[in-house]
Amino acid sequence: FAFALGPSAAKLIEGMTMIAVRRPFDLGDRISIVNCTGAPDNTGDPGYHDTWIVEDINLFTTTLRLSRSNEVSTVNNGSIANTRIVNHGRSQNALVNISLPMRIDATPDQVQVVETVLKQHVQDNPRVWASLVSFTITTVDPAKGLIEYKARVQHVKSWQDLLPILQARGDLEKFCTEILMKLDIHYEGCGMENDVYIKELPDQQQMFGEAATFPRI
Repeated sequence: FAFALGPSAAKLIEGMTMIAVRRPFDLGDRISIVNCTGAPDNTGDPGYHDTWIVEDINLFTTTLRLSRSNEVSTVNNGSIANTRIVNHGRSQNALVNISLPMRIDATPDQVQVVETVLKQHVQDNPRVWASLVSFTITTVDPAKGLIEYKARVQHVKSWQDLLPILQARGDLEKFCTEILMKLDIHYEGCGMENDVYIKELPDQQQMFGEAATFPRI
C-alpha cells in the first residue's frame, strides 16, 4: 500500500481512517499516547504520567492540550495512527495503586490489621471508592529490612476526572501511612550519614553585604 501511494500519502490515509473509522477519541477526552512497540508502563498510575485533553479533531490533524502544563499542540493524525492510544474517558472505574512499605519484621497479624482497616475505610467511603481489588507483596529485600505491599483500589470515577482521583489517592496514601506508623511497622528507609566537613563558614557580610543581619541561633 505504501509502495503504491508513497509513504506520505499512506500516512495521510492511515490518519484519516483512524479518525473516520476507528474513532479512538472524542472532543474533551483525556488520552495518553504511547509507542505501540513498547511494553505497557506498569510503574504507576496515569496521574503520574502525561495525559492530553482532545481540543479539536478533523480528518488531517488533532489538537491536544497537555494536562500538567496547559500547553497546546497540533499533531498530524497519520503520526499517531500506529501508536497505542489510551482513552481514559472510556476506561471506567480507575484502579489506583498504593505502596505500603513495611519493616520486614512485621508480623502476619499486623499485616492482616492493615488490610482489614484499609478494606473498612474503602467500605466507609462509597462515594469515593468502589472496592479493594487486591493486597499483595511486591518487594522483599532482607538487606534493607523491607517488605512492600501494594494495595489496588478501585475508584468510582474514571481517569477522565483526574484531579478528584489524585486527591483521593493522596488522602488514602496518608491514611495508610498513619496506620503503619501506629502499628510501628512503617519502613523509614536507611538513613544517610552526613560526612561533610566544613572547615570555616564564610563571613556573612562578604556573602550578603554590609546590611545583612541574621538572628542568633
